[in-house]
Amino acid sequence: MNKERDAKILANPNRLPTAVYFIIPNELGERFCYYGITPILKNFLKYQLGYHIPADANALKDAFSGLCYFTPILGAIISDSFLDKFKTIVSLSSLYLLGLIILTITSWPTIMGVATTQLSRVGPMIGLLFIAFGTGGIKPCVSAHGGDQFILPAQKYGLQIFYNYFYMAINVGALVSSIVSPMIAQVQYFPWPDTGNKTLKQYFDGLKPDSGNGYPYSFLMLTCFFFAAMSIFILGFKTYRVVPPAGKFILFDHFKVGFAYLGNRYGKKMSKEDAYQATCDVHTEGLVVEMFDLVAVIGAVWPAPFFWMAFNQNSGVWQDMGDQMVVPVGGTGGFFGSEIVNNFWNPFYICLFAPLVANFLYPYIDRKFGEKAFGLQQRMVAGMLLASVAFIVSALMQRLINNSCVDGGEMDSCQSSVSIMLELILYAIMTLGEVLFSISGINFTYIEVGKRTKSSCAAIWLVLSGIGSFVSSALLKATMSVDQTRVANGETTYDKITWNRENFMWLLAGLCFGSCMIQYWISRNYIPKAMRSTAHI
Repeated sequence: MNKERDAKILANPNRLPTAVYFIIPNELGERFCYYGITPILKNFLKYQLGYHIPADANALKDAFSGLCYFTPILGAIISDSFLDKFKTIVSLSSLYLLGLIILTITSWPTIMGVATTQLSRVGPMIGLLFIAFGTGGIKPCVSAHGGDQFILPAQKYGLQIFYNYFYMAINVGALVSSIVSPMIAQVQYFPWPDTGNKTLKQYFDGLKPDSGNGYPYSFLMLTCFFFAAMSIFILGFKTYRVVPPAGKFILFDHFKVGFAYLGNRYGKKMSKEDAYQATCDVHTEGLVVEMFDLVAVIGAVWPAPFFWMAFNQNSGVWQDMGDQMVVPVGGTGGFFGSEIVNNFWNPFYICLFAPLVANFLYPYIDRKFGEKAFGLQQRMVAGMLLASVAFIVSALMQRLINNSCVDGGEMDSCQSSVSIMLELILYAIMTLGEVLFSISGINFTYIEVGKRTKSSCAAIWLVLSGIGSFVSSALLKATMSVDQTRVANGETTYDKITWNRENFMWLLAGLCFGSCMIQYWISRNYIPKAMRSTAHI
């Protein structure tokens, strides 16, 4: 079956395979659903499920997000070892859809026969659990399945264009749903329960009472959208090139091969060549090569969490900085409000930059300077460098804000006269860095490993992003959180602490630059898979 499709593709290699027109809409729909849930989840937990303590709601929201970034390993194991990528995507998408249906039904007050704020927590939590396993499980499979539709090296440029449009589809979904879903949720569709003599504000113990209760309608909209996206993906099954799975737990085999090689190399004191050959004598050479390829890729991308550590600050310290700035157009609820800036402008810039670099910048550099001048690893280095530049600019901007206070307040909290429009410069720099780093990283982790470990490697890339989130949280806890707690306890004043927001941004700029130098050193010493003596295996 693949041979017939390969012949059609190679007859016109400059044309994108038909299959990608079913894969990209599916990714757009899935990301539309995920990014439609995340901006309303915290308030849903607060006002509908009774987690009135903000820390509890935040902890559950973070647990959901963390689970979504660690379950890709499960999807990778299933697709690389037992089912092929298509069957894995359909199976886990069905679980995802079931979770959305459960979440919608169990959050609908009139269906459950209770008041809008008195819902049981069990049903929604089960729905969220299914969604986490579904979205996480299909994450590595969809990008790898899309890559499988291309025949390399004949369609190298086509693969780069696909990953840019694939990434753009993610952000189109995020851009639209992050606006539409909250708009629906903020509408009051159901009557609030009788609060007796209490006002609604008192009923919510001081929490914001006018947040609306349209969450079930948001979830219903997302469910319908996901069903449509999943249907489009299934309709394309006759166009897909399908790589068969290994039929066994492939990563377990890699561990066995790795330990066997280490035993020969260091236990039996063999040379590298003899240890390699002895391992191949027990295991197949193909499996040994796959193991070494996977290890090489992990060694090449391990600094990635430092990029994501910095990137995650755009909805943290950058948003806090935006709270100090003047919003000249649309008020705080418009496209330039501090809560909207990240959700809108980051996806907007991606949709702008991704096609430009894929269709114009990369081909121009390749023609002018050669294909090796600005390859995938060099683009990742450039992306990290731009992240460092973004935080240098943000540190200087924070200094400008603190020097332009108009209300006499303390630094990092006073109202300044600086316009929030300046933050759009930061998001432009950081998003261009993301386009260079993230899209190239997805592409790199696909082409540099064997056929049976592509989903596993894609999952590792996603896990590195999750690690970056944890590093970001730990860094905040160890620096700004400690000093701000001392201020809150009256032990010092804010102007005497070490870790104010500007200094924290300088720290991030330094960490990004350091990781950029490490990534550069790795790129200089990394031997691409196609140039190794084992490339033919």
